Amino acid sequence: MPVVDNNSQRVLAPNYLYKGHIWTLISKYQIRKDIMDSIFTVLKEFFERRSKLTAIRIELHLKKLTANNAPVREFFTKLRRKLFKQYGKIYHRYIWVREQDQAKAQHYHVVLLVDGQFVKHPSIIEKIARSIWIYGYFCLPPKPFYHIHRDQIGRFCALVYRLSYLAKAETKGNRPKKVRDYGFDATGGIYNRCEAT
Repeated sequence: MPVVDNNSQRVLAPNYLYKGHIWTLISKYQIRKDIMDSIFTVLKEFFERRSKLTAIRIELHLKKLTANNAPVREFFTKLRRKLFKQYGKIYHRYIWVREQDQAKAQHYHVVLLVDGQFVKHPSIIEKIARSIWIYGYFCLPPKPFYHIHRDQIGRFCALVYRLSYLAKAETKGNRPKKVRDYGFDATGGIYNRCEAT
């Protein structure tokens, strides 16, 4: 059973060792350890602060290539404001990855995590997110919503499996040197790898 080589930046799926536990990941791709570890960090910190999570998977496509991640940074800045206006001080986090394969412009895979006590119907957030993405095509992948209580291990494992797609090594790295492949908002302040340079 192949598991992560903890000395490597990449891992062969489908099994991933994280903090003494083996997790099943998407098996079609090699997984980037740095991104997968960041996903676990954000999820762990979320459930340390809230008992229920609503996750929303979003795809953001651009019409034109940008030499930075300014479009996704702007998206999250506007989204924060709109969420505050709609829900007040709602606890939320996000993870994004930048990818580009054969297309002329990059696209972003995003997961938005919000407090499941307050957001039981994520369609409102989807409408807000759709309305502020001005750079191209906005879409939801199939089955984009997850509602999970921290004690629902099966659902949590399903979310980890789904989010492992964001950590695939394929289609990453096609960007200017100082531009990041991924970013996330974690507790204890914003850790947002959206550098414009």
